[in-house]
Amino acid sequence: MPTVQVRDDEIYYDVQGQGQPFIFFSETACDGEIWKLFQVPEFSRDHKVITHDYRGTGRSSKPSIDYTTRMFCDDAVAILDHLKVKDAIVLGHSMGGRVAQLLALEYPERVSKLILASTGASFPGPPGLPLTLCKEMIEWGYEKYIREHTLQVGFTDEFVKHHADSVEAFFRVRLANICPVEFYLRHVLARQSHDTSARLKDIRVPTLIMVGDREGDPKVVMTHRMSSAILAEGLPNAQFVILPNQKHNYFASAPEAAHRVIREFISA
Repeated sequence: MPTVQVRDDEIYYDVQGQGQPFIFFSETACDGEIWKLFQVPEFSRDHKVITHDYRGTGRSSKPSIDYTTRMFCDDAVAILDHLKVKDAIVLGHSMGGRVAQLLALEYPERVSKLILASTGASFPGPPGLPLTLCKEMIEWGYEKYIREHTLQVGFTDEFVKHHADSVEAFFRVRLANICPVEFYLRHVLARQSHDTSARLKDIRVPTLIMVGDREGDPKVVMTHRMSSAILAEGLPNAQFVILPNQKHNYFASAPEAAHRVIREFISA
């Protein structure tokens, strides 16, 4: 099992394909297996695709310590060092986009192009666990919360109705090895305390910002659509693409459309 040692912990990674390195960062507390549904098969045809499990998830170590997005960033850099990767295309989805921003800020020489998918630079209000998350997780239980929350924010009603098999295939991977609830909450705390809003102007690498046009959750103050627009304003030279009729998990619901946008960007 390929891992890299980071102090006392082991971070699991996987490499497939040959070509320019392309590293993926998944959403909150989600291991790297989720990319193997569509993105690894697509991009490993002509790239060295690197996926990994954040600490606290999958096959990586699960230390009971406070996590930060900077910690996740440094774990990824340890993987890049181990693989002798000097510059990579970097894609981060949701929380992973926050980690990807730090990689571009702290290690700009390691990033050739940056893709920020349905993410943001900060959250309004004080850091901490969102009350709605706590309430729903208590009422539904942990695994049902992951499923129901993902259905609500990730897929349109039409997609769920007409592509039930695809939705279930997604959940078979997403729920196959979910991390213990402690580490899910540690990831949420890391995500909520992230703030790169004052540093966006310092991201100099070519950047693609993408988001689904139906990413609006009335229960939250800052939606992914809103936070992506703020990123686009903070990075005036970035390309901003809105995917029609998509919610948060378009990498599973509309992979062909997402891949087309990405390939146009990285080939420019």
